[in-house]
Amino acid sequence: MAAPADVTIKNLTGEWTMEKNISDPSDPILTFQGVGWVTRKAISLATVTLIIKEYSDSQDAKLMHVDIDQVLTGGLKGTSEKRQTDWVEREHTDHIFGKLMGRSRLIRGSKGDDGKVRPAVDINTKIDDPKVKQFLRGEILIDGSPCEGFLVDNEGEEYGEGEGLFLQSFVVNQDAGYGWTAEQIWGFETINGQRYHTRRVVVAKDGQFKMARLVYTYVKRLDA
Repeated sequence: MAAPADVTIKNLTGEWTMEKNISDPSDPILTFQGVGWVTRKAISLATVTLIIKEYSDSQDAKLMHVDIDQVLTGGLKGTSEKRQTDWVEREHTDHIFGKLMGRSRLIRGSKGDDGKVRPAVDINTKIDDPKVKQFLRGEILIDGSPCEGFLVDNEGEEYGEGEGLFLQSFVVNQDAGYGWTAEQIWGFETINGQRYHTRRVVVAKDGQFKMARLVYTYVKRLDA
């Protein structure tokens, strides 16, 4: 179902399922990250469900915690991650992506030359190609065609100047021989007339990169 209007980047708590039919293919990115064929095949056949719990820090209301359990059908073990939006690097290890060093933060949006509000993101991906920033900001789709991009929810005033609110994530793989980076911008977009949670992802390594927009449909609220 479409994500309700009160489900926002500051309130992602709930159960979500990846809509593979309207997401970009994830296999090219997983291959680029060194994920083996058997695992990639299992992921392609599985239903991917996210159980998200988001809450404010007990000491700082502007600091958000985002705890995610990824559940996969077909017997493939899922992953768990705990994010904090303070842009502090933290180590994380899982059986699919290996040893990672990552950080996350909430960012606001600003109007571009076209008058549309886009995430005011400082790109961390070390790729000298304008498509990386254009894609992460929601200016273009994976094929380079222009798009409406992210919706701008009325929240985030406490985070300073700008409009709306988005989440930026940047991860560096620490395993020898891999060394890829992954940058994401999270928000909401209207696709086929429905409001979906989307994550725009750019994975880079050795001067090359892969991109994908992952789309999630809202399933239900979590019991308190």
